[in-house]
Amino acid sequence: MGELDTVGHDLPETPDRLHTLNEIGRVLSSTLDLLSLFETIYDQVSRVMDTTLFFIGLVQPERHVISLPYFREEGTLHTDQEVPLGNSVTSLVIERNLRLLFNTDAEYLEFAEANGLPEILIGDEENLPSLSQIFVPLNTGNRSIGALSVQSTRTHAYQSEDMQTLSVIASQAAVAIANASLFAQTQTNLDQMRAMLDVAQKINGSLELSTVLDELLSGMRPVLPYYLATVLLPNIDEACLEIVGTIGPDVENWRSTVKIPFGQGVTGQVYLTGEPLRVGDVQSFPGYVGADDSVRSEMAVPLRQRDRIVGVLNVERAEVNAFSSSELDLLMLFASQAAIAIENARLFTEQRNRVYDLQTIQSIVQKLTPLHDIPSIAELVNRELKQLIDYHACRLFFLDETHKLLVPLSESGTPIGDLRLRVGEGVAGWIAQSGESVVIPNTLQDSRAAQIAGTPVRKESMIGAPLVYEGKVRGVITLSKLGINQFDENSLRLLEIISAQTAIAFDRARLYDELRTEAITDPLTKLYNRRYLLERFKEEKSRAIRNNHTLAAIMLDIDTFKRVNDRHGHDAGDVVLQEMALVIRAAVRAEDIVARYGGEEFCILLPEIPVDEAERVAERLRAMIQRRVLPETAGVRNVTVSVGMALLRRDDLGGELFSRADHAMYAVK
Repeated sequence: MGELDTVGHDLPETPDRLHTLNEIGRVLSSTLDLLSLFETIYDQVSRVMDTTLFFIGLVQPERHVISLPYFREEGTLHTDQEVPLGNSVTSLVIERNLRLLFNTDAEYLEFAEANGLPEILIGDEENLPSLSQIFVPLNTGNRSIGALSVQSTRTHAYQSEDMQTLSVIASQAAVAIANASLFAQTQTNLDQMRAMLDVAQKINGSLELSTVLDELLSGMRPVLPYYLATVLLPNIDEACLEIVGTIGPDVENWRSTVKIPFGQGVTGQVYLTGEPLRVGDVQSFPGYVGADDSVRSEMAVPLRQRDRIVGVLNVERAEVNAFSSSELDLLMLFASQAAIAIENARLFTEQRNRVYDLQTIQSIVQKLTPLHDIPSIAELVNRELKQLIDYHACRLFFLDETHKLLVPLSESGTPIGDLRLRVGEGVAGWIAQSGESVVIPNTLQDSRAAQIAGTPVRKESMIGAPLVYEGKVRGVITLSKLGINQFDENSLRLLEIISAQTAIAFDRARLYDELRTEAITDPLTKLYNRRYLLERFKEEKSRAIRNNHTLAAIMLDIDTFKRVNDRHGHDAGDVVLQEMALVIRAAVRAEDIVARYGGEEFCILLPEIPVDEAERVAERLRAMIQRRVLPETAGVRNVTVSVGMALLRRDDLGGELFSRADHAMYAVK
């Protein structure tokens, strides 16, 4: 049988090999583009061993597959392939953290038989059978994210040293792949946010149903690729769903004839239950109704307008188990946008005599779309709602779910100041508690109305609606007017439309803030990341030069940090980094920019600080860190740091400030 090893038992390396591995590690850390990284890994491995066949496999546990994003055979590149997870040598390498070397096909087949695996040789068995093979896991910390393999058409093409070398390269590659994947995910999140904002602007920019549906389905496709997508609306009289919008191959005849009974198939069940569904194989789903036999996977989510299901949004793919749970979440976000837009369009079609009202709604929604902060959204709603409904006072509340309080965001008319209402208190509190809209003809005769201290007792009418997103109350908006019976059901209908759009805008602002925070924050230490630091440096540098102010940079590097990782593991190293972040953040001013610069290195940018004070800060940081008693999970009681400080010079063209601080830091090591 071939050579078998578990990760962690390495042979000594020669100086030349170590030099090569160091160079390879440097090259692998130089890119965050996944395809470029895979190509770089292949090029670097090819420098030191035969790569007649080479592949990188990444495990996708949710879909129970191993994706092969990079598979090269005799120089020919194949991408985006996948194989089932389990019952293969590659799966065994990943699951058991094995390193395997086979010198002949006989050794491979013997191993496969001993482990109950199919006797399959990767490659063209007639022309280019793989005779020598190495398999090694891709590990980040104690987690295996996949496997890497090189194979040759020659017997005994590899030695134990080659397996050791490939293991070292794989460990470097795994970290690089994890970093590149994290970067790619961040970019994907940003792309999804842009797509949602773009779709929201487009679908809310039209009240023609066909335009809304086309913009929705086409706008989803770049970030949620599909074989077929449909929007279905209910025909209450016939108790079925009818397709009103679709994108896909040759579906026009099917679209015009299909009617899906409530409760039947995937979409019928989603409409009836109001719950989203993700189906891995529709061929085995009871009562499935499809356009053709090509579809295998399907996701369907309800289009929800407050507590009513107004339709179903559905996407399908040709592969089994093709959708992930994160894609279902994304589809639900699109559905939330679509539900309001579709309902608005239907109302417009049904009530042409309300053109002015609906055009005004469109204008408000368009103005809401580019806003990314809640105070600006509240201010716009307070200002623009007057065009739709005549009132004396408008109040917009945000629900603090932790304390069960309604916090005023904006008000016009009778001021209430910083008054906070408990959920269930007053009309707004009742709306937050019940999740229902209300029309009150006379507040003096309604037990839910609470008199605000210091305001005159008088007859008023009131309407109010909850801000509901994804079935949860996020806030409340109320309008009041002097006199009784001042509001009708049409006023309430208009308020409900605006409140629903406001709820979406609030959640969009939350999502934007979360994505922006994720893009500029180091996930381990919760400090800013290097990219954000460099962006802020450009701003602070311009301001310092323009105003003739000082700008200092302090660089810190944890001494013997590698020893902590080597002796106690990366989890312990992570604890040390997190502790350092807490100490540094507590020791500097609120206006100072603290970032994880890379690895165990931190950087603090200090605007408008005297030189002697910057030096004292640097020394204070060094002393505080040295005195800091670390948790037991850090593996060590304390650590020391090397600190360097530098000041901005007027003739600095780029990042010389950081270079000088870095050199100063290494000078004291």
